[in-house]
Amino acid sequence: MRIIAFLAISIVVLAAVLLVSVVLTGGARRRRHAAQASARWAVRHYAIPGRGHTVVGVTLTDADGRVHGEHVVARIPDGAEDWQRDFIAARQEAEERAFHLNMDRPPIEG
Repeated sequence: MRIIAFLAISIVVLAAVLLVSVVLTGGARRRRHAAQASARWAVRHYAIPGRGHTVVGVTLTDADGRVHGEHVVARIPDGAEDWQRDFIAARQEAEERAFHLNMDRPPIEG
C-alpha cells in the first residue's frame, strides 16, 4: 500500500513540476518574441582592438539594448587613404539599409 501511495505522490509532484516548467518557458518565449518584435534596425560602428579596421553596419537592437542581428556594410582599414570619405559613405549606406529594413518591422505601439 505504501508503494502505491509513494507512486501516486511522485506522479502528482512530477506533473506539478512539468506544469510549472511549461508555464515558465512559455512566458520567457513570449517575452523574447515581444522583444524581437519591438526591435529596430539602427546604424552602428565600432573598432575591434588589434584588428586594424572599423566595422560599419546595422544592428537589430531591442529596447533593452540586446542585439538580435547584424548586417555589416563595410570594414574600413585604419590605414585607408581616405578613411573619412569611406566611413561617411559606409554610414550613409547603413542609414539607407536601416531605413528599408525597418519598413518591414511592425509599428511601434504606445
